[in-house]
This record gives sequence, C-alpha cells and structure tokens, in this order.
Amino acid sequence: MVLSGTWWVNSGADFTPEMAVPVPAGGFVKRTARTFHYDGVPANVDEPVVVAVFGIGPVDIELPDPHLPSWRRV
Repeated sequence: MVLSGTWWVNSGADFTPEMAVPVPAGGFVKRTARTFHYDGVPANVDEPVVVAVFGIGPVDIELPDPHLPSWRRV
C-alpha cells in the first residue's frame, strides 16, 4: 500500500522500467507468489515515497537472470 508519494511498478521477466505504471498514495499492488516483478521510484523523481509492505513468509528470491544484479538504478 502506498502511504504517500508515488510508487512505480511492473511485472514480467523482462526488466523494462519505462513500462512501469504509477501507483499514487492510497493505492495498492497485489503480487502473486513466485511471479517476477519490480518496483521503486525512478532516479529522476524527487518526491519521496512511503510504502507499507506486508504478506506471508518465508520469502525466497529467484531472479530471472542471476548474472545481473538484484537491483538497478534507473
């Protein structure tokens, strides 16, 4: 759930940040277990964002391409 600011999200094995969609304050994103997704705030956005993340664990990470870093600045 986005508490303040705008959170940018997308799903799929291909990392295409230009296709991310904004989720404004008050919005939420439901993720399905074991599906590829990524989210964050683009580097050129100055507005801070606060999100609340909750779910059922444990959590394991499976990257679509383990040779790439798990996070990237865009």
